Amino acid sequence: MLRRMSDMPAGTVGFEAIGEVEDDDWERSVEPVLRSEIAAGRKLRLLYLLGARARDVEGDAFKADTGFRARHASSFERVAVVSDEDWIRPALRALSFLLPGKAKGFRVRELAEAKTWLAEPDQPSDPDGPH
Repeated sequence: MLRRMSDMPAGTVGFEAIGEVEDDDWERSVEPVLRSEIAAGRKLRLLYLLGARARDVEGDAFKADTGFRARHASSFERVAVVSDEDWIRPALRALSFLLPGKAKGFRVRELAEAKTWLAEPDQPSDPDGPH
């Protein structure tokens, strides 16, 4: 299951994987929250925690997330995935080139850093800066 995290910084949303995670879990737990945030006009800053309490995360759940991000690309500012799985960080780097917004992977011990990164304001680009 995917459970919404209550200890997230203002302006961010987080979900923790607990036990087995199926694609229906994403559709029931995550998608309604994201749709509500988008409908309210907020940009999404989203965290997924795949820690010690996660046993099995179906690939279809990740496909559902990626498809949603592609359909609502302009609504995402940042996505952080916190996991000790070694394949996550390179996969996120590859996906970040394909989808708008920033995506970054963190190890479980870096959960606090992931939350801080999610909540950081984006630096405005300087139109008169170096060329």
